[in-house]
Amino acid sequence: MAEMKTEEEQVEALKSWWKDNGKSLILTIVVALGGVLSWNAYQDHQVSQAETASAYFQQLMNNAPAGQLSETQIAQIRYNSDLLRAEFDSSTYAQFAALMVARAEVQVGDLSAAAVQLQWVVDQQGDAEVNALASIRLAKVLGEQGQHSQALALLVDSDDAWQLARLETRGDIFLAQGDVDAARQAYTAASLIAVASGASKPLLGLKLDNLSQ
Repeated sequence: MAEMKTEEEQVEALKSWWKDNGKSLILTIVVALGGVLSWNAYQDHQVSQAETASAYFQQLMNNAPAGQLSETQIAQIRYNSDLLRAEFDSSTYAQFAALMVARAEVQVGDLSAAAVQLQWVVDQQGDAEVNALASIRLAKVLGEQGQHSQALALLVDSDDAWQLARLETRGDIFLAQGDVDAARQAYTAASLIAVASGASKPLLGLKLDNLSQ
């Protein structure tokens, strides 16, 4: 009897607990299940978005071979880049697309348009490698436009794979300013990195040789 009473008490206790907590438990379960389903839906959406962005980028790549670009290719590059910027503006795909558009704008001689594209990439503060490349290319474009101080401000030393290119570009800009000593110093530092890394940089060697004459 005592055992039965204990079971009855347990049942009553369970009923009482359910009365007090059952609704909140159901809500918790529903929210948890909803979270799982929402997460799965989010994951599916992310995969779909990535696949779409990748398809746009592949189309852009198909129209951006090495070498001189045709007018049709440039138009397609601009079009596909605009699609990526409109729908996936925070993606690395969009930043690479902007780099390609900048290349096309340099080819047609529109340095201002190229600078706009490159500045947008720099402003994104995204992938470090992409940002470094965009900064160097923007410095070159600004240097061509005579904006030497702005260009040099982009070429901050960093212990990465882009330091050689950064130093060589700095040398080019110093030389354009007429500061031969600073240019020689930058080229020499770049040359030392090239030797240490085994990189073949004949043009850099020629630049340095010309300053020694």
